[in-house]
Amino acid sequence: MRTRSPDVFLGRQPIFDRQRRVFAYELLFRGDALACEAHVRDDVAATHQVLDCAFNALGIHTVVGKSYAFVNLCTESLMSRHVERLPRERVVLELLETIDVDDAVVHRCRELKAKGFRLALDDVSGYGEACERLLDIVDIVKIDVLQVAPGALAELVARLRLRRTRLLAEKVDCVERARQCTALGFDLFQGFFYGRPVTLPA
Repeated sequence: MRTRSPDVFLGRQPIFDRQRRVFAYELLFRGDALACEAHVRDDVAATHQVLDCAFNALGIHTVVGKSYAFVNLCTESLMSRHVERLPRERVVLELLETIDVDDAVVHRCRELKAKGFRLALDDVSGYGEACERLLDIVDIVKIDVLQVAPGALAELVARLRLRRTRLLAEKVDCVERARQCTALGFDLFQGFFYGRPVTLPA
């Protein structure tokens, strides 16, 4: 891992289950203490900073308690052997939507799965080839409910329900959308309605 700068900040956003219990926290890159969102110029450097802050500077128990930690991975981070050093019983490896799902990526995901890691597919808004290739590998599919047409969400959920993956509704921003996602049978929930990201200084 790279050397941590004196001022490193880590964002985290809670993920809840259907009983409103905290299931996990997504760990987020933050450039300063006042940042409300990530401004990432280098995905690999951002991932290194998040991991260094969470697992070295603060300690993962301090950051997420007994919950899981969702860690965002770009293609380079996914392929790196550094990721295998993470505690597989504590993390969910979240595959960013920017990853080009080719044969090498599919093979790497199967490899990590065989090593005991949990995988999540991020920002799904439709049923495409990339989604299809990973559905039998990933444990969780995160559906961006703001990017799916209201009438198409139920159809997408029903199609994904045919696989043995847990469905996470992300970017849930209001009570109406929360009720809709609960009624559709989502397993996990994330968004401003449930909790905004909080920045933790290291």
